[in-house]
Amino acid sequence: MAQVIGDFGQEIGAQLEVDEEAYCCFAVGEDFQLHLKFNEHFDGLILYAELGELPAIGKKEILRHYVMQNGSIEAGNVTFSYDKESKNIGVLYLLPKEFFNLDNFKKILEKFIGQFQKESEDMKRFVQGELPQDNVQFLENAGGDGGDMPAGNMNPMMMQL
Repeated sequence: MAQVIGDFGQEIGAQLEVDEEAYCCFAVGEDFQLHLKFNEHFDGLILYAELGELPAIGKKEILRHYVMQNGSIEAGNVTFSYDKESKNIGVLYLLPKEFFNLDNFKKILEKFIGQFQKESEDMKRFVQGELPQDNVQFLENAGGDGGDMPAGNMNPMMMQL
């Protein structure tokens, strides 16, 4: 990992180094910071960036949108996360170790940045009050637990927010 990240840094004219925790971070323009971390449990490199803080108004609709997007082809196979403490939505991608080389890293990074920019634009609209319109119908308070449940054949445990 250190070699590939170092080689990539040379190509872009930056000195990128991986620390003893297998972590590296760098700015992508003025848009965002990209965090890279090798994860032994998943045996691969995790690319991570924060989209921003989740607004209080429309929180449930926005979280539902990102749960529905997790791992989808439309979302570039990225996964979305939510940190309750910072109230930030994050976007991440796992590049398995066996596919980790300079060419694959550059291709994945280009796709990740493009997907991040699209999701960042969506988040800006959500913050301004334009809530996502997903094609999933929810039954209000189904099951008596106070949470919204999806209509149809979806697993309700995956949708509780």
